[in-house]
Amino acid sequence: MSSLTRAQYRAAIREGVSDDALSEVFSRCRQILADRKASGELMTAGLFRYKAMLFLYLEPIYDGDLPLRPLADEWLSCLAPYLKPWPECGGDRSFAYMTPVFWFDEPKTPSDYVRALPPESRRGRIATLFDDKVMSYVTHHQAIAAEGLLVGDRYQFISVHENILFSYFETPRDRERVNIRREAGESAEISRWTAASPDSHFRRFPECPEDNFMVIDTVFSL
Repeated sequence: MSSLTRAQYRAAIREGVSDDALSEVFSRCRQILADRKASGELMTAGLFRYKAMLFLYLEPIYDGDLPLRPLADEWLSCLAPYLKPWPECGGDRSFAYMTPVFWFDEPKTPSDYVRALPPESRRGRIATLFDDKVMSYVTHHQAIAAEGLLVGDRYQFISVHENILFSYFETPRDRERVNIRREAGESAEISRWTAASPDSHFRRFPECPEDNFMVIDTVFSL
């Protein structure tokens, strides 16, 4: 039986790359992922951008083991000449794998994760954490997910790399609301997170001073 997982990646565009060159290579990337989707290797994908930062969301479909860390580099190798390298123990990568932090659902199979209706939009948003607050944010959100009682939009998925959070979501956000345990119950962990002063964890963007997360541009989604 095939399995489905979710993965998010962060990349940085090199200085001096022209908009025309980016437009052309983004079109190639979209076609590559569309072909993966047509062949049954992918359910959903999206590429999102804020200035020189790119964020990639993937829902790969696979049999057996699937090494997630190199997946974006393998599938979108055409982007490598336009991206700064991320140094890792195994060598430089174009895409840095982001560690999953928070979710409301845990898909297991493709059939389990098929959308009842196509989303109106697929979006991405980012947040910057103060350096001394990263572990607090991660610890609280991993605890909320482990508890599994908090109800929210099924397709939201938040990952972290360094002090940057990336959140994928779909609209309308109230269409499919679930929790991991699929049972009613009051979340004690969300109360602990609320008591930890959530706003104090975030360094807000000047373009979005009223919100902890800022919605960014969608380059493409499918």
